[in-house]
Amino acid sequence: MKSGPEFSEYLSPTHPQLVSFLDNYKDVSHSLAALEESDMEFVRITEDLVNTLVAKNVILFTDLPEAVQQKLLAREKLREQIQGERNESFMDDGEAGVF
Repeated sequence: MKSGPEFSEYLSPTHPQLVSFLDNYKDVSHSLAALEESDMEFVRITEDLVNTLVAKNVILFTDLPEAVQQKLLAREKLREQIQGERNESFMDDGEAGVF
C-alpha cells in the first residue's frame, strides 16, 4: 500500500463509498462494452446494406467516396481470408481435394 501526503486516507475494501464507486465503474464499463459490440454489429449491417444497394443497382460502388470504397474492399478481403482459413482448418490432410 502506498503512503505519503497525497495518500492520507485509507478506506476498507467494503467501505460504502468505495463499493459504490466500483459498482458505478463496473456499470459504465459494461455499458461501454455493450456499445462497442453494438457498433460492430451496426458496421456489419451497414456493409450489408451497401452491398444490397449496389447489387440492386440502386447505387454504384463508384458513387461512394474513395475512402469508403477502400475500407469496404479491405473488410471484404479480410472476411474472405478468414473464411478461407476456416475452411482449411476444417479439412484433414486426407480430405484435401475432396470438395
